[in-house]
Amino acid sequence: MSTTVSASAKAPVNRFVERWFFTSIALTMLAISVAAFAPSIIETSERRAPLTPLVAVHGLVFFAWLGIFLVQSWLIATNHTTLHRRMGIAACFVAATMLILGYATFISMVRRGFDLSGDLKIEADPFGTLVFAPTDLLIFGVLFTTAVFYRRRTEIHRRLILFANISLMGAPLAHFMGHNPRLTAMPNIVAFPIWMFLLAAVGRDYLLEKRVRPLTLGLALAFFLSGPLRALIIGPSAWWHRFVVWLAG
Repeated sequence: MSTTVSASAKAPVNRFVERWFFTSIALTMLAISVAAFAPSIIETSERRAPLTPLVAVHGLVFFAWLGIFLVQSWLIATNHTTLHRRMGIAACFVAATMLILGYATFISMVRRGFDLSGDLKIEADPFGTLVFAPTDLLIFGVLFTTAVFYRRRTEIHRRLILFANISLMGAPLAHFMGHNPRLTAMPNIVAFPIWMFLLAAVGRDYLLEKRVRPLTLGLALAFFLSGPLRALIIGPSAWWHRFVVWLAG
């Protein structure tokens, strides 16, 4: 009897998570991105240089992508599956454009040697610090392409799209930390909370299915381990510096 009552009590929560989890994540990502980039646009005294057309267009396309993620999530939550699929073509176009502009923006930043906003404070080792930008783009491209391939297998598709978007949160979180000195002084694992998205993905699986699917767990662990790998091993390495010089040359 108590087991039945407990399951019944949890049912509304499960239904809410099942329906609105991805929409909530999309809104959170948009809010973080606005909080990350708006201060240096509104208050320009700490900027290293004004916005270039490339960076401005890259930012607009990035926010357009997050907007599409939000709309697509909302369409699924409200059972507008056909429209969701039709919008998938536009999503592919915006994702490809974002990748191209992201790479071009990365190369432009390498050649300048500094971030225009002044948030990232990359003067000590610009090549090492910038290891995250191109690798995040690579991760996004691989996960998004795989998600398109598995678009008819809903559970795989939605997890791949979720983690593809998590890979884009590195830059907004870094900018957000950059203009919040208290966060900068904290250990990265506390102040750089991309792990919160990973826990949310794992928690959703467990809440709805009482288990964590291997794809979710594998991607969460890979994301968690990739941060130290890139920051401590790849970024400071001589071969990475030579590779970045070659790219920017």
